[in-house]
Formats: sequence, C-alpha cells, structure tokens
Amino acid sequence: MNTDNGADEHVIYQTRFQGRVLDFRGRPVFLRYDCCEFVKCQILLDEGTTSVAFTYCTFEDCNIDAIQADEHRGVVARDNIFKPPIENRRLNLERRLALALAARDVSRGRRFP
Repeated sequence: MNTDNGADEHVIYQTRFQGRVLDFRGRPVFLRYDCCEFVKCQILLDEGTTSVAFTYCTFEDCNIDAIQADEHRGVVARDNIFKPPIENRRLNLERRLALALAARDVSRGRRFP
C-alpha cells in the first residue's frame, strides 16, 4: 500500500513476535500491526515515531503497558490488550487465593493463632 507521500505502508496481520526488539524511534515507519501478538518483546517508541498503528494486538510480558495514540504523528492504538508479566500474574493469583481462603475460614468460624 502506498501512502500520500509515496512511501510504502506495510500491514502485518496475525503475526506472533517473540523476544524481538522493535525499534520505531525517531523515524516514520509506515507500519500497521493488526491482530498481532507480541510476547517478551521490547517495543521502542519516542516522540519522533510517526506513522505506526497497533490495532487488536496483544502485548504479553513486554516493556510497555500502554501505547498512546497521537493523531498528529499518525500513531494509532486501538483495542489492544496489555498483559503483565507472568510472574506478576502468578503472584497476584496467589495473593487473591490466600485472601479468599482466609475469608472462607473466617466465615466458617475458624481461627488460627
């Protein structure tokens, strides 16, 4: 696909990226990622990044927890999912399980020293 200024725009669809470094800093990239999955990736964006879109993508255990859309720079971010690192999710599950078990024991009248 060609853009108005003659540069090629590439659409990447349903691709999985794992352990990659994607450096979009300081330049126009003319890339669009649709329904892609990024696992343990380094996504590098800065104020100079232009013409990149992420739609319906999943970011799991990456260095970012959000992408800020900026219409002026042509940065599009829509309907993406950001999952925290698996270790954080495991610790959160263990914490919630301990709280639920403690609440259950209290409601049953059990007391522990």
